[in-house]
Amino acid sequence: MDLRELNLKKTADDLKNNIPRDIFIIQTIHTIDLLLLEINRVISNLRERYGYFNPKSSRILEYEELIKEIKKFKKGELGIDFTNEDLNSIGDLIKLIEELVLLEKIQEKYIESLMEKQCPKLLDASGALIGARLIDIAGSIKNLAEMPSSRIQVLGAEKSLFKHLKTGSKPPKFGFIFNHESVLKAENKGKAARHLAAKISIAVKQDYFGNR
Repeated sequence: MDLRELNLKKTADDLKNNIPRDIFIIQTIHTIDLLLLEINRVISNLRERYGYFNPKSSRILEYEELIKEIKKFKKGELGIDFTNEDLNSIGDLIKLIEELVLLEKIQEKYIESLMEKQCPKLLDASGALIGARLIDIAGSIKNLAEMPSSRIQVLGAEKSLFKHLKTGSKPPKFGFIFNHESVLKAENKGKAARHLAAKISIAVKQDYFGNR
């Protein structure tokens, strides 16, 4: 093997060793967020289109219930007549939504699998989606592990934090962790957020530094 080949091999080995596996967590949460955005857009379009056929049913909030109702294809009061071609087009939208939802669920399972291997304690403390979004904002598991809990508490609320620093408005009490069940159900959400952030901080430190 000549010097050029040795240098190429060394470069390839360096790249493999220097790219952390948590990049897949970050990329997958980006995929999930894109899918959720697209799902919501298509559902909104479906709701609007079906509203011309059955205005009452189109106001059903839960999309799964809405789809069940649409599949019955019952005409409501005030609705205009749809042709079979119109209804087939609506059916195609439903299939697309169902396929996108299935793909999003598959990606969630994948991200859970990644986190079980790389940061199981964080997964237990935060759940897959919140934990992945924290890693994404931090840039890596390493960066997240090096953060104080007070910083973790407001990750995802950067705009509000910047406004606080610039204008003196009230500082944010929480970022992504607001969506955690323990915070959503708490009467004192600020206290619950602090407790959860501390728990997450300990967990991710154990995941990262415990493997060093």
